[in-house]
Amino acid sequence: MRFMLLFSRQGKLRLQKWYTATAERDKKKMVRELMQIVLARKPKMCSFLEWRDLKIVYKRCVDRLI
Repeated sequence: MRFMLLFSRQGKLRLQKWYTATAERDKKKMVRELMQIVLARKPKMCSFLEWRDLKIVYKRCVDRLI
């Protein structure tokens, strides 16, 4: 695992943990690209995707108020 990101459906980054040394500029670019890709996917789509040379696994959480 190289990194873990947690962001809202509005695109706000909530948490980021990097396990490899990466330049800040590259981190920001990667976060921006991944947010755009993941948030654009439909809810019924598979939670696995290949991006660059990485395999990305994400979980779409739905908060519902009762």
